[in-house]
Amino acid sequence: SADGEAVEDEAKEQAKEETMVEPQHIEALPRPSACVLRCEPFTAATEAAQAVLFEDDSVRGAIAGDKLQALLHGLSAAAAGAAFCLGRAALPMGAAAAEDASVPFSVSFVLQNDGAVAWPTSAALVHIAGDDFGFPMLELGPLGAGEAAQLVMDLTVRSRNVRHGLVARSAWALLDTANGEIFGPVLTVEVVGFSP
Repeated sequence: SADGEAVEDEAKEQAKEETMVEPQHIEALPRPSACVLRCEPFTAATEAAQAVLFEDDSVRGAIAGDKLQALLHGLSAAAAGAAFCLGRAALPMGAAAAEDASVPFSVSFVLQNDGAVAWPTSAALVHIAGDDFGFPMLELGPLGAGEAAQLVMDLTVRSRNVRHGLVARSAWALLDTANGEIFGPVLTVEVVGFSP
């Protein structure tokens, strides 16, 4: 009957309306975050390294503008949104340097969790580009919001990998190793050769 069909259609329409859910505004969860509070001059690990390691500290600091965009694009690390150069090591080329000398040095800096949530237990500083200089990764673990930690990267540059006048850039990223998400600035170290 027509009355039966009308009642059935009305019931279907009412069921449809009940299952429709109004879209709701979903706020993004806070993400881990980090910044570099300060960075110390490079420290040569041996007397021999001290004799040949020079530092150009004029490049130390936040990388901004076009340089930042080019760096992050080149590293496929646009998610980082920021980068910080920890410094540039300058090594002599030619007769002043051994053919294949190792130059060990340390980079010391302070990272702060500048976000609203603690870093995940799977947080790490991971090499993402260039020569890792013998420093592929450092597990960091959780760091509470507002807390800071001093990190030391012990690096070794081999003179055979350094070219006169050419800047070689290596990069590390803070990331959650459980999901691969970058959550802090990309950190870079540069090395260049020069004629003494």
